[in-house]
Amino acid sequence: MATLHHDLDLALTQLTERLLTQDQTQATTYVMAKGQFYRAELRLVPVSPDQLPSDI
Repeated sequence: MATLHHDLDLALTQLTERLLTQDQTQATTYVMAKGQFYRAELRLVPVSPDQLPSDI
């Protein structure tokens, strides 16, 4: 079974590709978990390779 971290990375990568295909860099939606509503926001900010953590 895949870890949550891997699943989350994959889902965010797919979402990023879809957003950039539509020339968008932000997304907002509402989700429900454990009986509570949450606003989920994503903002894409370009970074240069030298700004990446060393463990990537």
